[in-house]
Amino acid sequence: MVAVCIVDILVVLLLVAVVLGNGFERALPVFAFLVVVLPLEARIEVPGMFRLTAYRIAVATLAVLWVAFGNRAPRSDKLGAFPLMLLMVLYLGWCVVSTLNSVVLATSAKVTLSLILDVYLVAYIFWKSVTRIETVHKVLSGLVAGLFVCCLFGVVERYTGWRVINLFPQIQHHFMPGVGGVTGTGGRLQSTFPHPILFGNALALGVPLALYLLSQAKSLLQRAWLWLAIVLMFHNLYKTMSRGPWLGLALSLVLLFLFSKGPVRKSLWVIGVLVLASLIIRPGVWHTLRNTYTATADPDSPRGSSYQYRYDLMRIGLHAVTADLRRALWGFGPESFYDLGLETQSATDKTVPVESCDSAVVEIMVETGFVGLLLVTALLTQSSWLSLRRFLSLPKPANSLSLVFCISIVAYGFMMLSVENFGWGQQTYMLWILMVLSILYPRLVEGVSANSAGLEAQRTKFPRRFAEAARA
Repeated sequence: MVAVCIVDILVVLLLVAVVLGNGFERALPVFAFLVVVLPLEARIEVPGMFRLTAYRIAVATLAVLWVAFGNRAPRSDKLGAFPLMLLMVLYLGWCVVSTLNSVVLATSAKVTLSLILDVYLVAYIFWKSVTRIETVHKVLSGLVAGLFVCCLFGVVERYTGWRVINLFPQIQHHFMPGVGGVTGTGGRLQSTFPHPILFGNALALGVPLALYLLSQAKSLLQRAWLWLAIVLMFHNLYKTMSRGPWLGLALSLVLLFLFSKGPVRKSLWVIGVLVLASLIIRPGVWHTLRNTYTATADPDSPRGSSYQYRYDLMRIGLHAVTADLRRALWGFGPESFYDLGLETQSATDKTVPVESCDSAVVEIMVETGFVGLLLVTALLTQSSWLSLRRFLSLPKPANSLSLVFCISIVAYGFMMLSVENFGWGQQTYMLWILMVLSILYPRLVEGVSANSAGLEAQRTKFPRRFAEAARA
């Protein structure tokens, strides 16, 4: 508990110091860094009410500082309405409907309230406060820096067995019912995340961001730390032993290679050479990858049964919601999956309880029905589609970041098929920040282009005035 209190105090002091010293907008990259680093274990339980996590302390502090010091210029009005707002409101409204019909009303109400205060509030503050392209880049740097720190914790964890989350009170996650600590995940790297798979999800998002920042780096020091971050992220992702994130990152890198040009593609060639060299120098890496594939294809192996479990989970979820038309529409209520007592057949044909939901798609479908799943799909689809359109319409090289946003959101949606990664964990907050920035960035680029065009027109119309200003 002492460690939790120290972390909470440091979070508040850091955000306040940045805002007072540099203005509110400079606090957004710091907040992005904290989103990644802060573990869910850093929390204070208020019995019967809520969990006061360090993340919520950061959100509350950010909200108070925004009210006191935030930008009041009508910048967002000039950029138009937030395109995702309608879908966000519809999804929230549907969560309310699902909550009113929930089998665990109190729990569902807390989760719906968390959606407003933990997610939507942050999205709104970012939408209202980001006014410069520089801030977008700094927020991305904050996310990558947070993952870099998590990777350093991962290296310590790998070679010493000590985990930073052991400093905080141990909590039980649905991923690991009844177990925890170093042995709870089989020695796979976890860092500050609730589970190695979620850590892998975040790293799969972080590598493309780091590659983009590397293409924009101006100094040798920036390039050096970004390359170090990329190497560490690959190392940590490999050690999470999580197949979904591996495939998610592979999908991202393939799409980046096909559609990006210039520095990003050159960096991908370097990464390809480094990966190939690793497979040659360390044949154990290749053997591990090959054995993982072979085990996944074998239904009698633990990895094979884990892979098959995803299909069984979809079948169980579909059976649960289609048994009643009302449940098919609005589900059983947010965060209700583990209270339904769902069962499946084991390899020995014994009936066993479903203790984990290794698919965000199945969880959303069961808890908020097909309508809730449709709205979440629409949110991800619209944000990725808008980014793709901006990639095709913005001038080069400014459009490269829109491509990275699009690929990151698509990869995240792909990873949702095989892990419960939506609505909790640091990677969820990363996703929402990226979705907001994906809408903001191209509009800021267009605003800068319009201002430049207007300035050039004025320069052409009044050349003497500009010449005098230049001399002054």
